[in-house]
Amino acid sequence: MATITSAGVGSGLDVEGIVSKLMELEQKPLNRLDTKEIAYQAKITAYGAVKSNLASLQTAATTLATATTFTGKSATVSDTTVLSAAASSGAAAGSYSISVTQLAKYHAMRSNTNYAATSETFNTGSLAISIGGGAAVNVTIDGSSNSLAGIRQAINDADAGVTASIINDGTTNRLVLTSDTSGTAGAISVSVTDDGSGGTHALTQLNNAGLVQVQSADDAQFTINGLSVSRSSNTITDVVEGLTLNLTKGSLATPGTATITVARNTAATTSAIESFVNAYNSAVAYLKSSSAYNSTTKTGGPLNAEGTVRSIRSELSALSGTAVTGVAGGVDTLSSIGITMQVNGSLSIDSTTLQAALADPAKDLASLFGQTTVGNEGIALKFKTSMTSILAADGLLVGRTDGITTAIKDIGTTRESLLAKLDKIEARYRAKFAALDGLAASMSRTSQYLSSQIAAMNANN
Repeated sequence: MATITSAGVGSGLDVEGIVSKLMELEQKPLNRLDTKEIAYQAKITAYGAVKSNLASLQTAATTLATATTFTGKSATVSDTTVLSAAASSGAAAGSYSISVTQLAKYHAMRSNTNYAATSETFNTGSLAISIGGGAAVNVTIDGSSNSLAGIRQAINDADAGVTASIINDGTTNRLVLTSDTSGTAGAISVSVTDDGSGGTHALTQLNNAGLVQVQSADDAQFTINGLSVSRSSNTITDVVEGLTLNLTKGSLATPGTATITVARNTAATTSAIESFVNAYNSAVAYLKSSSAYNSTTKTGGPLNAEGTVRSIRSELSALSGTAVTGVAGGVDTLSSIGITMQVNGSLSIDSTTLQAALADPAKDLASLFGQTTVGNEGIALKFKTSMTSILAADGLLVGRTDGITTAIKDIGTTRESLLAKLDKIEARYRAKFAALDGLAASMSRTSQYLSSQIAAMNANN
């Protein structure tokens, strides 16, 4: 807005103060726009928090509507130093007695000739390395790779199923070959073709006859419920359906014994139900607090009187009271498994009732939450569908926030128009007071002239 800093100089009037006060009155509509915009921005922020809460509820409901949440199994091992175990949903509940008498090992062989330095050379030729009696991989040893270190690198580069390394035992260097496959299936065999020239050592020092076994290619040996089992790996997935074993201890002299107990994984189901209830309570609590009105301070939350919030709260309340018919075990509502509505609108879990329902195989909680029958869907599935609809691009939340965003843009347009109008009003005020200031100054000069003339006339008389 325009500024005339010399206004009032001629007349002594406080023109700046007068114009400033008048403009304060004129700017009240602009202030009201600012207040309204701040309120709209607060609504946008609050609806962002609503979206976050409902998205968390959607995620929790999705998990609870998934059948595998209720079919999971847990495997408990009596002695975890002997083995560890993991059960999938396909594992049958029961107990399994394990006795480990041998662990699977990786076959390892070392050179049997002393090599003072890794730079010592061998005749050129080739190594044929096979694993478990399979097809051999030929490793060419030429003038660029016929040192001890070069042979190690050539073997590793050939991806022959073994890992080559050089170990210094404090006296000499040894080439060590370790199979990449455990058990008898990983037994190493090396044959050599020696060209007869190129180095100080015969390449045949590295064939089977020239290598010493440092670790045998043993299979894992164990019994499960008295049945003898042999496997080439210590990780076993094909003995009991749905059960993975990882053997870690046991020998013929000192067998490792343990009992594996497979049972329904109620802990995972309980966690999923608790996550759902917590997400529901968080959403309800925020919707309530953000839309509340404080009668003492006479102020409301950012979403006070928002119809969208009332609709969402009503939807959540209705969903939590849903009944699912035809579910085995007589469970049809949340309250039938110990989840009840409190006075403040939140859900509360009676752990004793819930655990009893989870432990009862006759009660079909998977259907209570995830049944897909049209018109009689499970509770969690209904929540998932509802939250997906509310959060969709054409859903309730986006529709409301888009409306608020449009209102904020309209305020910006109105503000620009009002600012232009205020500039003109201020200019008009200043023009009027500039004229008044000039008139007052002229009158003041005339008054001073007349006063001086009268004083002169009096002096002459």
